[in-house]
Amino acid sequence: MAYSTGDTILDDEYNAFATSVNAIWGSGTGDAGYGQTNTVSSVSAGASITAAQWATLLTRITSAANHQNSTITSITNPSAGDVIAVLTALATNIATITTNRLNVHGRDSNVTTACSTSTGLTGTIEQRGTWAWGSEDQARYFFNAGGRVSISWDISGHSSNNKANNWNTLAAACGTFIINAQSSGKSGGSGSASTNNTNAGWHDMTGSYATYFQQFEDTGPYTASNIQLQYYKSGGNVLFRSYWNDAAADQTSYNKSVYNVQDQVTGTKATTFGHEEPTTTYIADTWGNGPSQTVNANG
Repeated sequence: MAYSTGDTILDDEYNAFATSVNAIWGSGTGDAGYGQTNTVSSVSAGASITAAQWATLLTRITSAANHQNSTITSITNPSAGDVIAVLTALATNIATITTNRLNVHGRDSNVTTACSTSTGLTGTIEQRGTWAWGSEDQARYFFNAGGRVSISWDISGHSSNNKANNWNTLAAACGTFIINAQSSGKSGGSGSASTNNTNAGWHDMTGSYATYFQQFEDTGPYTASNIQLQYYKSGGNVLFRSYWNDAAADQTSYNKSVYNVQDQVTGTKATTFGHEEPTTTYIADTWGNGPSQTVNANG
């Protein structure tokens, strides 16, 4: 392109800038696009580029940068009648918002829903849930704009015995599994997960269940017991299933001809899932004020 000092600014050069900005600000494709409707209009072949058109282009770049908390070079919007000098920082600013497109300056508070089971824990407890957007594009805009979803585990009101205490420790050790646009993984907690997929963001999900997280107890004789997370994407939905796998044999005693199970894991076992929407200080909500969260019986 001839976009340099002393050259005439051509309509196709301006339109190329507009296209690059709209790829981030508008509907875009894949992991680019916030779904905003007030995109930058192109100019007709041979038409003059007005100060207002330049101002719109610069304003959209600034809004995207502010949403991302990106640092760009400030460019003053031109006024009608001004001679438009070459904007040397323009291409660099566009490159910056493109590179930082999945960043976000802030998120709303976490909205949570719990899948709860109060039966004893022997064998396996399976808990399922769904995040649902109105369409696949709404889900894409949510994640592209910096929204994220998460899952954590806990036991409340459990009996105090070695097995239940170790399960409670494991649930806390698993921390929170967070799913972003292009990344995922355990946050907080303690110990080491045997499976902790850090590249299973929304754009990386497949159409069938796969295990993305699993952590085992670290204290004998319960080291075979574990918590496991699987999920998949279907259109505008993300479905997950969480397993509490009790693979350790219960200890028993003999009392008056009756075998009594010693290590019962009572209390409420909960898989809590939530979502954090990107703040709408600099962009409009194009993801439908969601997602909705539903506890599933059958996933």
